[in-house]
Amino acid sequence: MSNQVARGLVMVPAVALGGLFVATGLFWVHEGGAGSRGLAIGLGLLLLAAGLLVGLLTPRRDA
Repeated sequence: MSNQVARGLVMVPAVALGGLFVATGLFWVHEGGAGSRGLAIGLGLLLLAAGLLVGLLTPRRDA
């Protein structure tokens, strides 16, 4: 498996799940779930940051 494929396998699910967690946290309307809302937003931002860092910081081969 090449490095680009491995990077994609890590980056795509992390960014997708991060976006879903952030969206869930932003549109949370369940009463009494203020702690869960903050947790969802925090996890989402963490996953987004990790996924984007994997995509940006992994060294690429020169063309």
